[in-house]
Amino acid sequence: MAKHLLARLTRRMTTRLSHPAMLGGSAVCLALVAIAATAAVAPAPATCQTPCQCWYCPSYHWSDGNPVCDSPCDHGCAGACSYNDQYPRLGSCSQVPGQGGCGPVCSCRDSDCQGGAPGPIVPPPPGGGPPPPPPPVPDDCPAPGEVREWIYLIPPKIAMAKFEPDRPVVIEQDPDKQGFRLHITGTGGRYEYKTQRLEKVCDDQPDPINGTPQPCRAWHHECPIRCVECYNDPFAGGQVRMRLADSTVEWIQGELAQRYTGAQPKEGLPRTWQLPGMYGQMRVDQWWRYAPGQPDILSNGPLDPGIHGGVIAAWTTGTPKSAPQRVAAPFSVPVYLLDTTIAK
Repeated sequence: MAKHLLARLTRRMTTRLSHPAMLGGSAVCLALVAIAATAAVAPAPATCQTPCQCWYCPSYHWSDGNPVCDSPCDHGCAGACSYNDQYPRLGSCSQVPGQGGCGPVCSCRDSDCQGGAPGPIVPPPPGGGPPPPPPPVPDDCPAPGEVREWIYLIPPKIAMAKFEPDRPVVIEQDPDKQGFRLHITGTGGRYEYKTQRLEKVCDDQPDPINGTPQPCRAWHHECPIRCVECYNDPFAGGQVRMRLADSTVEWIQGELAQRYTGAQPKEGLPRTWQLPGMYGQMRVDQWWRYAPGQPDILSNGPLDPGIHGGVIAAWTTGTPKSAPQRVAAPFSVPVYLLDTTIAK
């Protein structure tokens, strides 16, 4: 009985299907195979998260279709994190030139894409490692962002450097009729508006590469005082204003009149003479002579003994920021009689 039952169960069975049914089954089988093949070939769905840190070189050339850096890879740009469904918290950072502000990409930081959140996007230090500390600020410099300001109004200067000869005598006793002369020197004024601020000065500047300036490798701080608005204030004119000293006039009309009856001052002082060649000059260095016919045809020269003195005066043109300035310097020249030393 058992053998008979086993023979019936193991007997080959033949199933007869109609032609449409066979076609339908074949279609289902082909669809399942196609789905399986597609699943095997296509990658897992990917997602993108930005930004992550990439770097590129600003100066480069092409070789065999690939960019080759000619400058340090130290310019930062934004890359994109790529993740997959199998490892959703581990990804890679990448970018292509022309996207995210990138040039030819040198490297990207994959660690920004691990853990599902990108890190801060910062430029890398040249050559890797922590950035060097900034150079110190000199003690006499202003703080960063601070500006110191000064305004100077420098006055002009005028003076009689010396006179010649050392012992001038009255014209009547001077065979050469040379009188005396004054050596006049002077310097114009100046207006200055100056500022001082902290500045970076490059110590190691690479040469340009293909016409592209390169970043400074090393620098330090300086704080020079710079002239923002500075103008010279040259001379506009000058004068010699001369008179006999009061003590000399008293001596001539007193003691000298007793020795030489009727002695009186004869020069016709005080008088004023214009100094030539002063206009527009920042520096004056000239000799001015007082003698018969000099500095003008009305001049008699030193006819009277005694102290010839007064002031040398000058004034400037002014500047766009300041008014004209005036300056004066006293002078005195003793004129002698051959038989008497005048000390009045």
